[in-house]
Amino acid sequence: MILGGYLLSFPEQMHPLTTEDMSLPLFIVLVNGGLWFDILYLLAFFFSFLWLFWEGYKRRFNITAWAVAVAVTWFLFIVGTKLFTYSFEEWEGLLMRQDLPYTSNKILLGGLFLAMIGFPVIRGLLYFKVNALDALALALPLSIAIQRIGCFLAGCCHGNVTTLPWGAQYEPGTLPHYHQFTAGDIAPGDFYSLPVHPTQLYETAACLLVVMALLYVKKYIKAPGNMFLGAILLYSCLRFFVEFSRYDAAYAAATMVAGLKDVQWVLLVLLCVLGVLFFYREHTFTAEREQQQPAPTVTYATVLTLGLIFVSWGLRNWFTYTELLAVNMALVPAIAFVSAAVFRAYTVMQYRWLTLGALVLPLLLMSQTLIFKRSYTEDSTVVRRFNTLKLGYGSGDYQNSHTIESGSGCSGVSNTGYFQQEYKVGGAGFSVTTQHEKHEFTYGANAYAGKHHETKLENGVATNQINSSALWGVNPYVRYDRIWLGIGAGMHAGDLVYTLENLQEDGTGTPMSASKRTAVYPQLYARVGPTQLFFTDIELAHHFPSPFPGYRYRFGFGSGFGLSNGSFLKYSYNGADNMLSGQFVLGQKFVLEPLYLWKGADSYFSDRQRQASLGMHYRFNYR
Repeated sequence: MILGGYLLSFPEQMHPLTTEDMSLPLFIVLVNGGLWFDILYLLAFFFSFLWLFWEGYKRRFNITAWAVAVAVTWFLFIVGTKLFTYSFEEWEGLLMRQDLPYTSNKILLGGLFLAMIGFPVIRGLLYFKVNALDALALALPLSIAIQRIGCFLAGCCHGNVTTLPWGAQYEPGTLPHYHQFTAGDIAPGDFYSLPVHPTQLYETAACLLVVMALLYVKKYIKAPGNMFLGAILLYSCLRFFVEFSRYDAAYAAATMVAGLKDVQWVLLVLLCVLGVLFFYREHTFTAEREQQQPAPTVTYATVLTLGLIFVSWGLRNWFTYTELLAVNMALVPAIAFVSAAVFRAYTVMQYRWLTLGALVLPLLLMSQTLIFKRSYTEDSTVVRRFNTLKLGYGSGDYQNSHTIESGSGCSGVSNTGYFQQEYKVGGAGFSVTTQHEKHEFTYGANAYAGKHHETKLENGVATNQINSSALWGVNPYVRYDRIWLGIGAGMHAGDLVYTLENLQEDGTGTPMSASKRTAVYPQLYARVGPTQLFFTDIELAHHFPSPFPGYRYRFGFGSGFGLSNGSFLKYSYNGADNMLSGQFVLGQKFVLEPLYLWKGADSYFSDRQRQASLGMHYRFNYR
């Protein structure tokens, strides 16, 4: 079975294993676990974001207050998943010396705990009713179900050794293999771990059972807020039993107490407290006449949003890049809604358009065309179709690191290797574009090939350890654009190489490379705002001639400064590097697409790091 360009290997015959043949594979997880963990982590948050906003719309919540509540609760959840992985020594350092240790570990219950404490406070400040909790009831287990698939592919939170036919085996560099090696269960020459329970998938199935149970009993629950309590109760109950098959050291803070893990004792206490609360609220609930909910003040929403912006910015180096993307996924819409609410609250209704005009007047003066007028065709009944031929070239010379760490706190051990990355790549592409009055649809394919060199550094000096490899791929894609929105998707397939800004992995050994190889990679693009005036966008593997190895993802904003021909200038950031790019239309048929990436020297890398590319397009049959 092929997944993500990697193989899930199944033997031809499956049978219970004996002590002698337990090393035989049942099925082997060989996917790029770290990549898929990040993708599914973001997918879980994106799904939750869409679900919660739909719930807010359906329940007629004040959309500004709801956006702020979701953003703050989201932030607290992510912070909680990290803080509760700390050891006693790390907590001591945090409380006594205000030292916030960096960690990429996560504990789900820590996030739930902090979010459950924070949400009632936010609910009170923004004047939400108790039933606002019920909006989270289905989103929570469904999001956990998605994210746990990423845990399974990465190997974290894994189970005990099993002889069941669905046991999973993992390769070196993963937690199951590392834990079994350090425990002496496998020999140094064993390439795969012993089969383990896929407890992450057990938890995914448990979450789906929670959703089905809630949908069934929904009509019988009377007290507002009890749907959410029911979700926590059912999840805690099923999670309690899943923990029996999970490996004791599969995550931080797993300690045995009286035959049960500490997390199971926490779940038992949670079951008792929330169970009593659930039945008490159901028993004492009396239907009351619904009262008018007071409108939330713009002041509270603004203060909470500004506070969240400053705290998120202050912790930007503490979050992983994936976590920072998840935080901003809710924070950016909250900023937009609060900004609109402030504008409505502090401007006079009769003069709002005049005020808005005064705000954008400087930008208008920079152009000689009408704002928002992107006339794809002169006649709304005419459909224009043209073809584009593209040629491009890119190169880069930069440095990055790879850290392998095991343990946590004072007992943690890490090895870091530093590497020089050099590449040259050229590409060509062809696309077909159909333009209507208000929208544009493009489909096409790119192909690229080049060479990648990776050199290990010792004390800042290049060694003779050089890995050279070919880099090539094909990239079919589609894209749909309107004035205010744009989306696109595609797929890269080939012999792909990509680098991470600061690669960190759990395991043992010496880092031998700071790049990854894959056979396929997804492509995504999303834009909000008119290109002609001001827009923001998010790109994943969306670049010509090639996003590999150094342009995998970026978040940016830019403007066309009023030009209606599609030209724009954009600044982008990927968590470590700055990028300046643009699209410049020359005489309608010729298009230049330059990009330059730069980054200042840090504590180790002495040289400035640069990457650059240039794409040249020619439009056939464009009139």
